[in-house]
Amino acid sequence: MRRFITESVFAGLLIGIAGLVFLHVGGLDEGRGFGELGGAVLFAFGLMSVSVSKALLFTGKAGYLPYKESLQLIPMVLLNAVGCLVMASIAYYTINDNALATLNAIMTAREASSWRILIMSIGTGVIVTMALQGVRRGTYFPLLYGVPVFIMCGLPHSIADAFYYSVAILQGDFEAWMIMAWVWSVIGNYIGCNIPRWCMGKQFEAE
Repeated sequence: MRRFITESVFAGLLIGIAGLVFLHVGGLDEGRGFGELGGAVLFAFGLMSVSVSKALLFTGKAGYLPYKESLQLIPMVLLNAVGCLVMASIAYYTINDNALATLNAIMTAREASSWRILIMSIGTGVIVTMALQGVRRGTYFPLLYGVPVFIMCGLPHSIADAFYYSVAILQGDFEAWMIMAWVWSVIGNYIGCNIPRWCMGKQFEAE
């Protein structure tokens, strides 16, 4: 149990680090430019670190755990969020105007998306699971490319969003819609993470 807790919190911490670098780098340019692309590429550090350390990340396990063990995902995603909150507390002391502008853009996009976050998050789940399939087969290229793909397309990653929401809350910008938006992203990510094994059947390498 202790290992489950620490590895889940650690995974959230790693994604928080990735989210922090995106906040600082992703808003260097106006609109979608090299700043955002650079931040999206650097964000891949988070998922690569999770893969290397074998930490317990919700979107890394949702498409692989046997269905009879799926209830583990509930405490896992909550502990991931705790890790994000820890990183957000650290990030609080590094946030500058550029990072705040990027954060505000993310919050505006999430609020405007409303329930559509559920549908959008499915895409993220598919991408993350297929990227991890690449890692399982000995290559990090799908992960390196897959992360910028879902970020540049504006598709929500529930754990990254937990970090962004945590930073916003620590900045004093809590809004009730954030709770439901996050829940939608968790559900959407779960569905998306399972689509590969639903479609590929025996060809999919499940744990």
